Order: sequence, then structure tokens, then C-alpha cells
Amino acid sequence: MLQILLVDDERSVVETLAETIPWESCGIGTVHEALSGKLALEMMENHDIDIVISDIRMPEISGIALITEIHKRWPHVQTILLSGHADFEYAKQAMAQESFDYLLKPVSDEDLIESVQRLVSRIQNKWETAASYQRALNAFQDNLPLLQSTMLHELLTGKTYDQKTLTDKLELLELPYTIGEDLAMLIIRMEEHFSEMGSSDIALMEYAICNIINEVVQDYFHIWHTRDVHDYIVVLVSVKDPSKMFSNKHETPQTMLEHYAAQIQTNVQAYLKGAISISVSHWGEFPSEIGEIYERLVISMRKWMGQVQGLFVTASDEKNVPSLHTIRSLYKPPTLISLLEAGRFQDAELKIEQIFEELLHSNEYHDIAESTIEVYYALAGAFTYIIHKNGKQLSSILPVESYRYFQAPSYSTTKQLMDWSIRTLHYIRDDAEQELKDNHSTIVRSVQSFVDLHLASDVSLPAIADHVHLHPVYLSKVYKAETGEALTAYVYRLRMEKAAYYLRTSTAKIFEISELVGYNNTAYFIRVFKKYYDVTPQEYRESLPV
Repeated sequence: MLQILLVDDERSVVETLAETIPWESCGIGTVHEALSGKLALEMMENHDIDIVISDIRMPEISGIALITEIHKRWPHVQTILLSGHADFEYAKQAMAQESFDYLLKPVSDEDLIESVQRLVSRIQNKWETAASYQRALNAFQDNLPLLQSTMLHELLTGKTYDQKTLTDKLELLELPYTIGEDLAMLIIRMEEHFSEMGSSDIALMEYAICNIINEVVQDYFHIWHTRDVHDYIVVLVSVKDPSKMFSNKHETPQTMLEHYAAQIQTNVQAYLKGAISISVSHWGEFPSEIGEIYERLVISMRKWMGQVQGLFVTASDEKNVPSLHTIRSLYKPPTLISLLEAGRFQDAELKIEQIFEELLHSNEYHDIAESTIEVYYALAGAFTYIIHKNGKQLSSILPVESYRYFQAPSYSTTKQLMDWSIRTLHYIRDDAEQELKDNHSTIVRSVQSFVDLHLASDVSLPAIADHVHLHPVYLSKVYKAETGEALTAYVYRLRMEKAAYYLRTSTAKIFEISELVGYNNTAYFIRVFKKYYDVTPQEYRESLPV
């Protein structure tokens, strides 16, 4: 509940307001009284006042001067001014001081209550908004490590940002990295008893290992970590302050990072009683070289999988690793499978074009044959997956010449493979569109059947949508797209045509026909019938040939 301060140099006015207004019902819990501006300011210093109601004409400190001082010292406090003078100058001054309201004395209880209730509502809304913002801020801070981890995971899997977006996101997530700075990476594989733990225990171990990493390197390096699809802990590393980092000229960021990595491995073994393997990367540029550095480390780790535990590999150990020529577009989000699942066929075609553009460009550096095999199996797998997921066989969608590629690839050039890929995508797209069209046709038939059978009862849009289990807005769009006619227009047309049929073929009275086509108000039926046929139902019947 809020606290209010009543200020007037006439005691009777203050006491009457305090005693006669139902303050609690207005949202006020405590009422304070002051007989002068000076006393009011003293009261403000000793109590958490939310609202001040003050007379304007008071000795020593006027109401205008009082609220001016209040707004200067307690800007959150809201004010209402009372005056016995209908003087516009006072109102202008009140508005200039951002007083919430200006009421003329003698003010009625109703006017004062209404003004206070509006003000209380405004204050409550303000604090609710502030509380909501604070809750959102708290939730953001609570989830900051997860958001940081997610962003790094996105960068590792190929997501890119324009420069401004990346800078803004790094700042928002409180990540001390800048575009173009040098970075290195650690990949950590948990082994021995770590691998036998449940997922919750693994998460705790990951947290503990990252704490050890931070404790070891915090004086010289920033770290940013996540867990990748292989369940490796991936740690991005950058130098905090190069000018203060080295105690002698023989030390480099690489040698210090390798030294710390060995220390991390030892500490995990000593304090967490489990072995880890660590691979330390060379240095590269942020963020452009993250993907390449990460892939090199994964390959380095994979080479020794199942052979060595407690492995320690550095960049110098991997000097003879050949340059990577994987077709990154194949795996960069959104993947071809994701686009096909979402029905984004135009984007899927652009994706295929990007893949082949990269494939052809890679020919400048190495033999294209093996990369072409990689591309073929990735595309064939994606196409097979989406066709089977849709409950169909390849042979039911693809013509014989395209289907043969799945049985025995017969391309001799990269362009032939690309043409086959685009053709196959088009076959999948055309099949999906036809299936959607068939489905829409079924919906239209179901709608028309329902309307025809229930014309005398409820054929409102919600009732029809409920029958076909679709949202009314979506149903309207589907029906209009398929028939070219709005659903409401179809219902109206059908009612009029049915009414005309009954007028031609039966002797039923007008009010009976009105009910048969869903109009309980005969006068209204006559009006809409005339609007449609330019004659009343009776005139229509009388004009029929005998």
C-alpha cells in the first residue's frame, strides 16, 4: 500500500480529507498530515511518501514551491495541487512542475477519489513495469553463462554475424573479445571415470573443470567455453594484456598457454580424480578463423581416439597436418536437411548453389574428386531423409534417371552432379506442393459438405473451423486461395441459391424458407435476398413461369 501526505495551512481541511476519504479503497495504506510546506519537507525526509496533495496558497512556502522542491529531491514522488482560485496561471505552473493533477477547491470527494485512484494506478503500473524489467534482467544474468556457451557453439558450427551485430552481441553477453584479435583454443576430452557418469554429473564435472581452467589462466587469458557435439569442452582463449604478460623475452602466448594446459591437466587429475586429454591450437584471428582452428583440433583429437588416455597435443605436434578442404557450406547452419524440413525450397536451392560454388573454388587448392564424393553423399542423404520422413519411397517421387543416381552415382563432372541435385530438389518440392494442394482440396470439400448439411443451423466461421480442426484465420486463407471466393461469401451465396431453389420447387411459406437457409429473422432474410436478386422472395416466386 502507498503512503500519502496531505499539506494545507488550514487544519480543518487536512483533518477532513484524512478522515472522510476512504483512502484504503484508493490503494493508500498510510495518511500523513502537514500544516505547512516546511513541515511537509521534514515529513518527506522521515517517511517514504509516494503521493503529496498540497494546497497552493500557503504562507512561507507555496504549493508550487513545495512541489518544485519535492520533484528536485524526490523525483519519484507524484503530486496533486488544490487551489481555491480558478486562476489559469496556477494551473500553468502546476503543469510546468509536472504535477499529476490540478483540482479546484472546494473539491468534491468523488473528484479527489477519482484523481487519486488514477494516480495510484499509474504508480502501480510504473513499478510493475520496473519489476518486470528487473525480473528480465535477473533472468538474463542467471542465464548469461548458458547464452555465452550457446553463442560460442553457434560460431563453432559456422554461424556468422555482420560486424555490428557481432560487436553488439559480444557487449551484451559481457564477452571481452574484439573482431580481429588473436585467439587460440583448447579442446578437452573427459576420460576414465568421467565418461561413465550420468549427464547431470558430467555437467557438474564440466563446471568444475572450467573453474580449474579459469583459476589457472585468469591472470593472463580471457576464456570462453562451451561443450560441442562430440562432448568435448571447447575453450576459446585470448590474451588479456600483452604488455604485462611476459616475464622474459623467450615467453610467447603459445608457450604460456601450453604450460597452463599441462597444469590444468595435472590439477584435474589431482583434484577431480579423473583423466582428461587436451589439444592446444595455434593462434588465429577472431572470429574468421574459429571454424578452421576448431576443425584442426577435432581432427587432432580424433586421431588418437581409443588409443591414448591423458593425451596432451600442442600446435607444434600437428605441423604436418594437411590443410583442411572440407566443404564447410555442407554443414554450416541452416543445413540442407533443416531447410527441407521447413519447406524452404528456394533457400534450399540457394544452399545447393553455395555448396557447389565452394566445391568448385576448392579445386584451386587440391584434387576435387574426394570433396565431390563428400558432397554427393551429403546431398543424397538429405534427399533420402526428407522423402522417407514424408512417408514415401524414392521411386514414387523421382523419375527413373534421377532414381538411378541413388543406386549408382553416374556423374562424370561436378556440373552434372549439381544439375542432378537441383532436379531432385525440384521433384521433392513439386511433390510437396501437390500434396499440399490435394490436402487443401480435401479441406474445401469438407467445408462445403458441412455447410450444405448444416445450412439451417450454425455455419459460422468458428463452427466450420472447429469441424475441420483448423484455425479460423488459416481456414479462411486456404479456402480463398483454393476457390478464389471468401468463405463467408460462399455461405451467403449458397443460402441465396438454396432459398431460390425452395421458392421454385416448393410451396413453403417465406418464413419457413428463411429458417431452412439459416435466417431466424424473416424481415432480414427478405432484405438480404432482395440485395442478392434485386427482388423480394415473393416477387421472385411470382415471376416464375406457371
